[in-house]
This record gives sequence, structure tokens and C-alpha cells, in this order.
Amino acid sequence: MKLREIFSFEFAYQIRRPWPWLAFAVLLVFAFENTRAGVLPVTLPNDFILNSPFIITTVTVFSCLIWLLVGSAMAGEAAARDVQTGMYPLTYTMPVTKVEYLGGRFLAAFALNALVLLGVQLGSVLGVYAGGVDPEIIGPFRLAAYFAAYAFIALPNAFIATTIQFSASLFSGRSMASYFASALLVFFTVPVPFIVYVSLGQPELAKLLDPIGFIAIMNEMMTEWTIVEKNVRMFTLEGPMLLNRLLWLSIALAATGFMYLRFRFAHRTATDLWSRFRKRFAVLTARDAAKVPTTVDSVVARVAVSVPQVRQSFSFGTHMRQTFATSWSSFWMIVKSLPGLFLLGVFPMLLLLVVLMESEHWGVPIVPRTGYILAKHLTAPITYASDYRLMIPLLIIFFAGELVWRERDARLSENVDATSVPDWVLLLGKFLGLGLVLAAFMVVLMAVGMLAQVIRGNYDFQIPLYLKILFGLQLPEYLLFGALAFLLQAVVNQKYVALLVTLLAYFLIVFASFLGIEHKLLIYGSSPGWSYTDMRGFGASVHPWLWFKLYWAGWALLLGVCARMFWVRGRESGLRARLRIARNRFTRPTAGFAAMAVALILSLGGFIFYNTNVRNEYITGDKLVQRRAEYERRYGKYEGIPQPQRTATTLRIEIHPDRRAATINGSYRLVNQSTVPIDSVHLEPAFYVETHVSFDRPARVIVADERLRHSIYALDEPLQPGDSLTINFDVQFERHGFGNSGRRTSGAGIAIVENGTYFTGGALPVIGYQPRREIMSANDRRKHALPRQVTLAAPSDIDPSVASGAPATFEAIVGTDADQVAVAPGELRRTWTEARRRYFHYSSTVPISGMDVFFSADYAVHRERWKHVDVQVFVHRGHTKHLERVLRSVRASLGYYSAQFGPYPYRFLQIVEQPGDFLGMGVDGSGVITGGEGIFLLDPQGEGLDVIFEVVAHEIGHQWWGMQLKPAFAEGGGVISESLAWYSAMQLVKKVKGREALRHFMSIMRQPSPWPPIRTGLPLLRAMDPWANYRKGPYVMHALSEYVGEDRVNEALRTLVEKKRSSLATTIDMYRELQAITPDSLKPMLRDFFEVNTFWTFDTKKSTALQTKAGTWQVTLDVEARKAVADSAGKETVLPMNEWVEIGIFAAAGPGEVLGKPLYMQKHRIRSGRQTITVILPHKPARGGIDPYNLLDWEEGDNIEPIEVEGSG
Repeated sequence: MKLREIFSFEFAYQIRRPWPWLAFAVLLVFAFENTRAGVLPVTLPNDFILNSPFIITTVTVFSCLIWLLVGSAMAGEAAARDVQTGMYPLTYTMPVTKVEYLGGRFLAAFALNALVLLGVQLGSVLGVYAGGVDPEIIGPFRLAAYFAAYAFIALPNAFIATTIQFSASLFSGRSMASYFASALLVFFTVPVPFIVYVSLGQPELAKLLDPIGFIAIMNEMMTEWTIVEKNVRMFTLEGPMLLNRLLWLSIALAATGFMYLRFRFAHRTATDLWSRFRKRFAVLTARDAAKVPTTVDSVVARVAVSVPQVRQSFSFGTHMRQTFATSWSSFWMIVKSLPGLFLLGVFPMLLLLVVLMESEHWGVPIVPRTGYILAKHLTAPITYASDYRLMIPLLIIFFAGELVWRERDARLSENVDATSVPDWVLLLGKFLGLGLVLAAFMVVLMAVGMLAQVIRGNYDFQIPLYLKILFGLQLPEYLLFGALAFLLQAVVNQKYVALLVTLLAYFLIVFASFLGIEHKLLIYGSSPGWSYTDMRGFGASVHPWLWFKLYWAGWALLLGVCARMFWVRGRESGLRARLRIARNRFTRPTAGFAAMAVALILSLGGFIFYNTNVRNEYITGDKLVQRRAEYERRYGKYEGIPQPQRTATTLRIEIHPDRRAATINGSYRLVNQSTVPIDSVHLEPAFYVETHVSFDRPARVIVADERLRHSIYALDEPLQPGDSLTINFDVQFERHGFGNSGRRTSGAGIAIVENGTYFTGGALPVIGYQPRREIMSANDRRKHALPRQVTLAAPSDIDPSVASGAPATFEAIVGTDADQVAVAPGELRRTWTEARRRYFHYSSTVPISGMDVFFSADYAVHRERWKHVDVQVFVHRGHTKHLERVLRSVRASLGYYSAQFGPYPYRFLQIVEQPGDFLGMGVDGSGVITGGEGIFLLDPQGEGLDVIFEVVAHEIGHQWWGMQLKPAFAEGGGVISESLAWYSAMQLVKKVKGREALRHFMSIMRQPSPWPPIRTGLPLLRAMDPWANYRKGPYVMHALSEYVGEDRVNEALRTLVEKKRSSLATTIDMYRELQAITPDSLKPMLRDFFEVNTFWTFDTKKSTALQTKAGTWQVTLDVEARKAVADSAGKETVLPMNEWVEIGIFAAAGPGEVLGKPLYMQKHRIRSGRQTITVILPHKPARGGIDPYNLLDWEEGDNIEPIEVEGSG
């Protein structure tokens, strides 16, 4: 059978080529390393089984993402080889059918890809069983787990991708088209679903659009499966993944049918749409370039033909004109190609949509400032490969291959090689052509950013900033990578192998840290990241970036020299011949350029190394873990020994923003609050600062561990219970060059810049052994022979009498430049100017806790008093538009929370803006709230959703839930702090803005990003995942307040604060108080809320209304109810339901309303299954349903339906 013969020939031909084996090796190594790393260890904080179905499945889907690119050559070669070699006039006339010709070649490509993907499973197996793995984390071998991953993920992906790659190459006649098709598949795998998921809030659609199932698998398995499920549950085709496979397999089958119908055994002509467009474009371009009248033909006809006298010139000027001509020709070749059109046309349009969609937060617009758009959307280092910007380096790889092989693909290389054009002219001209394309892309990006600003109503374009960032910072990133791509194409001299090698080099750059390579001197093109914000500007981030880029420019120059030496010219392509030619090309000028490159590399490399490794400490991630392990082994025995507690802090701080330095002179008053004498004090100075310590009484140093930063001082006379001592300290911080990350490594959290200085009490010495420095990862603890550690204790294991930690009084005098405002915790007592510096005196006589924070910037300051509280708001001068919204939330929060949960205990409240585009706020201590620039760039409109109001209310809530009521470090701790803070904010929104505003706010909170709903896992009393803390917990508390009563729930929380003011609180303590105020009839529901994972699902099947003869309206609702409990293993158990559930019927919604005015709102006893509810109303209804405010069913969608009006009764 001819199909079998064609298949056998194609398979045998390609299996002898290097690219299948190279792709196989890449996938095997990638799967091996990912298996050893546990894919993403951060998703598994506890022990896990290395050969679990979860690891096998995730390794497979990650590897498929890599395979999309490295495996594209097989399909492209099979589809387009006859056309590219010019053999198609012969093969097309052979007595074969389309099915035999296309089927044989396609099946061969598919079989090759299927075999290559077996490298993933082999690498995964070797990662587990090749030795060096702790047997404790190896489970039983389950062949079905490997088979399921291969059969349900790898094989369908091979068929889908091979079909699309084969089609692209078949109709274009270019084998490289398969690579471009693969890049588009990657685009639809990572950026597009991400945009749909996050920006549009459509997770189900995102899972469907992903061609390889990456989003569907990673979203469900990574975030929704429990540890138990990840270890034992088998991957199966069901739910979103099944729909994804069916959709994309259907698309692949449709593409196969399209191939069959459109393919013809005919001479290839420019009859397709794209070829006609290019031909017409070329004609128009030539006509415009000529700029001659239409009568030129007749004029030429009357001119005698003469042979031109060619003046031979081989000057440098001629060579430069040839270089520019080559670059211009290369530029237009890329621009007129389909990938070029994608880069300069399609991609920017998609990018514009992304910018517009992501220019809002929770439905509230963000002011589209130039710096924000550039940093957030339009720029990224070459090492950043997690969103749509991944496409740019992939296209650079494609363009480099097309340019280097341009003449050979057109079979004109021998003609060009015979010309007198020097090698460097061709190389430099083609590279400049690529540079012109990238420069044009920068222009297009600038247009995208400015257009997005215009659409969003901001006309402050800051064009110099666009030019500086796009052409000064981003373009060099791409040019450096382009130089590497050119070198590899020139040296390897096999187009597809060079493509794979370049992709491998790119993956090594991106994943270098996974391989233990962290120093940026060793990662090509890498550098410390620059940053820009309105408040800080560039700060000091550009200078380290520049030094590294100049260093890598030296490497790029050396790569250019190597590329020129190995540039293929002529038919001699053997290795020995090429080495001989390279030696002959190493002339004096070439040697001069090479020496210049080496001098740049050595001098700049030495300068960078001196800064990163001598003037600053360079420590790898592994060394840092090793240091933490050594710290625990050496000093862990001192955990729990009595140490004096800090009761007062006094500081004198001098901040020097111009030279990025600070000095701190301070003292601690320490009191022995234990019942035994203390004979020694353990003190730990901060890393990366110079600290000098002295005591107010005789003490000697018995341990001074500078490397681990732990000192032990023996007191000559033990400190008796109730006695106190004073420790004085001097801390100095000054910038010394830059570190590997671009700044001095600062474990002390010090960031001193010209405008926007921020640092914490982490720069100050701390007392006692610090458990937070211990290793948390179970895997790392096992590697370093540390005992197993429980991640979090159960709330029932916490001693209720354990003190919450003594707060301390605080006083600080902070000096800064004369044009800046310094901020520290406390009330501002006074301010003065001395020696052209401004000083600010802050103090708090009420003891405070949490982290001490310090700021210095050119702030706009607003102060007002709320009763006894000094409210201070410090914001960047350009970010004051919505200051009143912040203050409105402050006043409302302080008033409501004080009335409901107890008085606000501090005499100050500070809200401070700090540099960065963070779209949120955080609590840094008692009375101190910080916010990134992003939250102050939000632009709420009118009286609609006001995220600023809600976020400020949430953070002020932490002054009760987190500061006054301190959660124990145990399971459920996030419920005490985060859930109660969001519950408080929700109740405040309802009180100030009404129930409709609360419903709108809760609807926004139900969006699946950033935390998708998780049905399985631990119950709320022991919750640890973010969704439970930030979403489920607030929903539960709100529902409880609706069933039991807001006042009663708040009274229970107030009692909890009073009882646990001096000791740590757990969810058990909270649950006890809630039980006390819950009626017996509702205690089963309370148990469902907290003790088990209960989920209710309601659905309004049909809703009708009939007007009676009396003029009233009879409304009939057909509803369905379901109640289930999910355990930590992922098993759901359906329970009989017998709950009181709200039934709501509403009038037509008015402007700004979601549901409309309630006509009926009563609780009905609802049981499992379908049931009918009938009510009589005096007014005409518009919508109705069950649980309309989603008190129990936390997923919106089918609870409320429009009411269908029937004929009169």
C-alpha cells in the first residue's frame, strides 16, 4: 500500500536526522529536572509523593508546552520538503492519491512526535528512580498514572499540534511555518487564556481556549486538589478537561479535512490571499519608490541603449551602503511576511485589548499613567516568559533563522556568495534589518500605549519617558538576544537544528535558576531589573542594569566576531573546511574586534563581580537554605528559653536620601516578664547593616556569630523577674555599589532612594531565637537532616493561656532632607528644621505592636482628627485626586468598628503611600497602613463601586483583627485576621451604601481571580488556603449575620476581643463565642459553616407570574436545592437538606440597580430536590428566585431568573 510506503520512507528519513533525537533529549532532561524539583514545590508545603499522579500529570503538561516549540520541525519537514527542494513537480505527478500522499507524511510526523513525547515519561521515571531521591517520598509504581498522562495529554496534544503545524507548512510551502504555528499555539496556551481568565473573569472559557490543556489542568490540580488528592488521585478526562480535548480534537479534525479539500497536485502559484496581498504590496511599493510620470515608457523608448560603465569601488563607504541596502531589504522581507504582520499588526491590536482590559481593578478604572503602562504591559526582560511577551523572543528566533538562511532557502546563495560583498556586510546588514524590525515594534508599542491612554481619557503622554524606556531599555534586551540567535544559526549551519539549539539556549536563560545558575554574570543577557514609578522614578535601578548590559554587549560583539568567522559562504560546509576558513578570516581587524570584546568582558565583568561579590554579599538560594539549616541546628536549642521582653523603644534616625544611607541610634527597655531569673540575652542584629550594641549593666559576649547573626551576652548579675535593663544600639546602612539583584542585598528590608524611602524594624536588632528563620519546606528539611516540622498546629493544640506578646511604647525622632517628610509610627509631636534638614518627632504612649516602619518622601500631607485619633494621610503629590474617598472610609470605619467591636485603642492612624504599582494596601503595625501607588491610581466614578473605600475599610479592620486580637500561628489563623477584616468591611459597605452596593461588592469578590473557589480541603475552623481566608470566611460570617442578626454576631466578636486581648486567639475561641449567640435551631447550620465543608447549590428552574382577578400577582417558583459535604480527599457526600432559605421576588431594576426593589423577601423551609413555591404579591414582579443574595450558594448565576408573565387568571 502506497500510504504505508510513504509513511515508512518519511519516518525513516526523519528518524535519521538530528532534530527528533535532540527534541527527545531536551524533553527527557526537562522532565527529569522538573520531576526532581517537584514541578512547583511552593504548591506543596508538606510532604508529597514524587511519582504521584499529580507530579506526573503536571510534568507532562509543562513538557508539552516546551515540545510545542522544539518538536515543530517534524511536521514542517514532512509537509514542505518537496516544495522547498523543488522536487514537487516530480512527486506531484506520481500515481498516488491525496490520502496516500498527505496521510503518509502526516502520520509519519505524528508518529515521530508521539515517540518524542515518550521522552517526557522516560524522564519522569528516571527523575524518580535514577538514584539520589529519598525513598520516603517515592510511592508505589503506578503504570496507569504514566499511561493516563501520555494518553490523555501528550497524545492528543501531539495530534492537535501536528495537524496545525502540518497545515501551516503545507499551504505556505515553508517548513519554518510550522514553528510559527507552534508559537501561535503557545500564544493561545499562555497569554490568551490568562487574559480571558484574569481580565475577563471567564475561567471556563479560558480552559476551553487552551489547546494543550495547560490552564484546565493547572487551575484544577494545582489550586483545587488537596495534598491527599495530589498524592493519590488519578488524572481522568472529565469536566473542563474533557470539553477541552473534545473541542481541540474537533478543530484538529476540521483542519485535517480542510487540508484534504484544499490541497491540489498542481504547480504552486501565488494564488492564495496572502501571496496576492504581498504581490500587490510589492507593486505599490515599487511604484511609490520610482516617483516617475506614467509617460516614462515612451520617453525611454526614444533613448538609445548604451552599456553603462561600472566604476569598481570597494571602499568602506561602498560597504556601508551595501550594509544599509541589506538591512533595508531584510527589514522589508520580515515586515511583508505573515509573522512580521503578526508582530507589527495583530499582536499590537491584541496588546491594546489587554492594556484596556487590565486598566481596571475589580471593575474600577486605573489612571493609565505612562510609567504604569510601560512597566506593566509593554516591557519585560528577556528572561520573563510567563505571559504574552513570551512571543517576542520566539519571533526573534524565527526571524534570525529566516534572515540567515534567506539566500539558501531561495537557492540563490551561490550567486550571492560569488559577489565581492564582504562577509561582515551580509552579517551586519541582516542583523541591522532585524534591529529595524524591533525598532519599528517599539514605535508600534508606543502607539499602543498612547492610544490606550487616549481611550481611557489620559492625555499626559510623557513621550520622553516612552523613548527612554522603549528604545533605551527594552530594545537592547531584544538586540542582545537577536545577536545570540544569529550566532547559533551561523555556527550550527543546519536550520532546524539551529532553531532547536536556540530554543534550548532560550530555555536555559529562562530556567537558569532551576538549574542552580543564579548569578547574572552567567546568564546571557540577564541583568538586574530596572523599575519606574511616578513616586520614585527610576531610582538607582538603571545604573546596575547599564553595567550588566554593557558587559553582555561585549559578549554580543564577541558572538558577532564568531558568527562572521563561521559565516557560511560557498559549498564547503564540512567542519574541517569551516574551521580552516574561520582561521583564514581571523585577520588583524577581526582580532582587534575580538580583543575589544574580550577587554569589555573582562573589565566590566571584573567591575560587576567586585560590586556583587566583594562589596556586597552574593549568596545563592541553596546557600541561603543551608545557612538557615545551620542556624536552626546551632541555635534551635534556645527556642523557648526565657528572654526579656521589649516594653519601650526609643530611636534617633538620620535618613540621607541623596547618598542612600541611614543611621539609627536607639535603645530598648527590656523587662523580665517570666518567673525565673535570666542570666543571658540572645540578640540578633539584622543582616547587611553594621550594628553595635551596649548594655546599661556589665555583660560579656560569649557567642558572636557574625555569619549567622546571633550573639549571646552573659549578664554578670541575672535579671530578676520584674526587673528591667536597657540595650543601646547603633545601626548604620550605606549603599556600597550594587548586588546581583541590582541593589545591596537587604535582609533588613532597607530601601533608601531619592524619593520614597521605606524600611522596617527589620533593620533593628531583635531579642531571642527567631523561629521564622527556620526552613519551612518539608523537602528542604529532609535534605538537611532536620526533624519533620508540622506546618501549622491545629487550633485545638494551642494553649489558650499563651500570651500574645507584649506591645511596647514607641518614640522616634527622624531627620531627612529639607524638602521631604519623614514618617514613623505614632502621633506627630513636633517638627523643626536644623542644619538644612527637617526633623519629625513621633511617639505613642499607648503600647503598640507589629512592625515598626519608616518613610521619607516629598509627600502631600493631610491631617485631621477623629475624636481622640490623629488621622494622617501621606500621598505622592500627583496622587491626591481621591483623597476624600480615603478619608470617608477612615471616618466611617473608625465610627462603625469602634461602636461594634470596641474602641480604637491608639491615638493615631497613618495611611502612607510607598513606591510600587501594588494595587492594594497592608497593615505594617498598630495604627499604620501602607499602600502601593496602584491603589492611589484607581479612579472610581461617581457613587458606584468604590474599591478605595472597601480596601481602606478592610485594612482598618485589621486594627481589631490582627492588632488587638492576635491570631495564633495555627490552622485557621487567616480566618481570625483576613476573614473578619473582610466581614467588617462588608458590613460597613451595607451600613454606609446600602444592600445593593454590598451585593455589587460581593459579586466582584466572587470573581475567580486571584483565588478560584475550592470545594475540597480543610473546614473553615482549620482553613489555610487563601480562598477560605479571603472569600469563604467572609461569606460565612455575612450569612451568619443575616440568619442570627448582625448585632448579635458583632457582640460575639466584641466579647472575643475583650477576652483574648492579652493572649493568642484561635478559631476555636471565635467558634465558642458564635455558638453562644446562635439559637439551637440554627446550630446545625453553624456546624455546616465551620466544622465541615458544606456547600449548597440552588437553581431556579422556572419562575412565572399570573395576575389574579383581584389585581394581585400569583408568583410560582420552581426551584431545586442540593447540599453536599466535601472532605480533604476530594470526596463529596450528598446530604439531605432541611434549611430555612430566603426566597426573593423583585420589581424591575432601576438605574444602577442589579435586582431592583424587593417585593417579597422571606425565609422558607427548603428540602433537597425540586419543589414549588407560590406567593401572592400586590405589585407586578420582574425577577425572582431562591437565595437571591447568595447567603448559602456562593456561586452566582442561576439563583435568580426573570419572571415569565402568563395570561390573567
